[in-house]
Amino acid sequence: MEGRRKTPVRKAALTRKEQAVETRARLKEATIRVLGRIGYRQMRIADVTREAGVAVGLFYHYFPDLKAVTSEVLSDYMAEMTAKARKVTPSDDLFETLREQYKILIGHFEEQPGLMRCMLQASEEIPEFGEIWKASNRQWTHSFARRLSEALGPEKLDRKTSLLMAYCLGSMSDGVVHEYYVQRNPDLADCVESRDQLAEALATLTYRAVFLANPPREKLGAATAIAVAPAGR
Repeated sequence: MEGRRKTPVRKAALTRKEQAVETRARLKEATIRVLGRIGYRQMRIADVTREAGVAVGLFYHYFPDLKAVTSEVLSDYMAEMTAKARKVTPSDDLFETLREQYKILIGHFEEQPGLMRCMLQASEEIPEFGEIWKASNRQWTHSFARRLSEALGPEKLDRKTSLLMAYCLGSMSDGVVHEYYVQRNPDLADCVESRDQLAEALATLTYRAVFLANPPREKLGAATAIAVAPAGR
């Protein structure tokens, strides 16, 4: 019937437990945003509660201090990073695998440069997170070392050498991506056209270090293909 007003549907009131879960999640989300803007060393509890829209005193109902909430949100994010990396389908083609893994790493820095910067800060200043950080890096490096050894064969690359290469190559890639997305190096920014190009450049350098040769030319984008072309061509 015309003119009849519809009765608004009221949402069921949250239970106390549901409210607690929601408030805790809001504090964690607020922490992520504050970390991204100003970093761990400058962050204060008042910054987090203001961002979350709750009273300062309520923070202590859910977390004992900033170290605890920071460790939790960074650990959660590291778990997400690991899950994404594991979704890459294993391939016999080392170059393709490297390129896809570097794209994932770069994607994290693109999405959360502030949070990635804070991981390094927090790993040095929060022992609990530092242990998680070191364990994750160690796991990744040993996995990478095994992949390098498989690519060349254990008779050409022993365990210690493959592990040393994995640490060196991992530090190279982490350093370049950190300098581009966190430090905002203008010289580096002038060299990089896209995420794909940067991922391909890192994959190419890693491939060269392993095989002492360029990747197959047909797998490279135009810019990288020119860069690895033999002299005189």
